[in-house]
Amino acid sequence: MPKTFLAYLLVLGSLQALALTPPKPYVLDSHGKPVYKSPRSICGANDMLPMFQQSEDMKEMGTPIGIYEALIDGGTGYCTGTLITKDLFLTAEHCAAECDDIKVTFGYLKDGRQEDFKCKQIIEKGDGKYENDYFIIRLEGNPGVKWGWYNVSAEPLPASSKLLMIHHPQGTPMKVSQENCSLVAEESGFLRHHCDTQPGSSGSAILLPNYQNPEQTRIVGVHTLGGCDDEETASNSGPSMRHLVEVSPTLKSLAK
Repeated sequence: MPKTFLAYLLVLGSLQALALTPPKPYVLDSHGKPVYKSPRSICGANDMLPMFQQSEDMKEMGTPIGIYEALIDGGTGYCTGTLITKDLFLTAEHCAAECDDIKVTFGYLKDGRQEDFKCKQIIEKGDGKYENDYFIIRLEGNPGVKWGWYNVSAEPLPASSKLLMIHHPQGTPMKVSQENCSLVAEESGFLRHHCDTQPGSSGSAILLPNYQNPEQTRIVGVHTLGGCDDEETASNSGPSMRHLVEVSPTLKSLAK
């Protein structure tokens, strides 16, 4: 059996264990109730912390992160995404909607300087495959001029790298997954991690943080799949940036 096909089978088996159903955005119906049941994605104890309780430096690291809101499947869908240029916003393809139905809000911590931006143009989206679950839109108004952005990196990750995720689980104010947030493995186009997430975290950038020089923080993957539980072997995952730059002309052009 060819090694490439064997590797594909191993990843497919891992995906089946991670997510028994295709990933879905966090969608609320007209009564405010979740439309879909999602797999668990808390890795053991819940280590997510509210961003408004964090240091000013950490809050600043969250400014390029936005809550993505769109009309999806007849309800209001929520995901998370990240600015990758002054106007390009990266999230997950399974959160995709018509441009006119998309709004992104930055600075949604609790209260304060939050700001909304409308979608201007759909740039790229994946092809429905797990490993190509990405969606890039252009936002009106160049929000990155004020809110900043993160560069994408296609460099290989050292084993057990400490990671960071900043996201909007269940459409709530921004949370931080830092404690016990680390790389499990990078294999066959996927980045498996132990960062706590919940429905609504889909599309979040998986960050390789640089706390001394935050502008050097890089996006190394996109979170798309839950799968964590109380078992140490379980993990969450999503396509690695090393893979995405091979399928996305936009991301390839931006990779540092």
